[in-house]
Amino acid sequence: MNISYTVKRSRKRQKTMSLQVCDDAKIIVSAPSFTPADDIRRFVEEKQGWVAKILARQKQEAAHAKEKKYETGEQFFYLGQLYPLEVFFEPFEKEGIAFRNHRFYLNCRSDKVLRKQCFVAWYSKKADEMIRRRVDFFSGMLKLPYERIRITSAGSRWGSCSEDNSLSFSYRLIMAPPDVVDYVIVHELVHIREKNHSSTFWQKVEAVMPSFREQRRWLQDNHSNLAL
Repeated sequence: MNISYTVKRSRKRQKTMSLQVCDDAKIIVSAPSFTPADDIRRFVEEKQGWVAKILARQKQEAAHAKEKKYETGEQFFYLGQLYPLEVFFEPFEKEGIAFRNHRFYLNCRSDKVLRKQCFVAWYSKKADEMIRRRVDFFSGMLKLPYERIRITSAGSRWGSCSEDNSLSFSYRLIMAPPDVVDYVIVHELVHIREKNHSSTFWQKVEAVMPSFREQRRWLQDNHSNLAL
């Protein structure tokens, strides 16, 4: 398998290499600034089996992803549960999403792009509220201060921790169950101390989330369902 990849070199505390497969199948290798090119190449070759599985899964999910129509009766995830949508248009009322009585209500004209934008805005707001609260909780508990929090529209990465300890989370995470949201938050917070996925990293995650494998599996199994 011939793998094309981009190398991102770090001049800070990173001591090990890591590999990321992005939404567009682009592969990024993060490595310490002093790492020889041959070592990076061997690292990628060792990971080619894993990369092939990720790329195959992305292709399969893209083929089976059901395009949303944003019509009455369609169901949308929120905190791990599916809820029906009711669409209407009242021109003198504020456009957007309301959630009550276990149902989504969407006031919007018959425009698919606008309807999707309403959902993205609502999910992003709810994600920002919940994720900030839970990050602060776990950050205090673990004594792992972070730089800042950002809610993104990432399609395949649920969260990330930058070199300066800034945290990013996809708004789509709010569609997952609360314990899954907590797992992703703990995962990224632990990266503040462990900039890798070593056994030490997973031990620290497991100390906080003993059932993290269940949450990780839920994300893997439902990845393609948590999309707009």
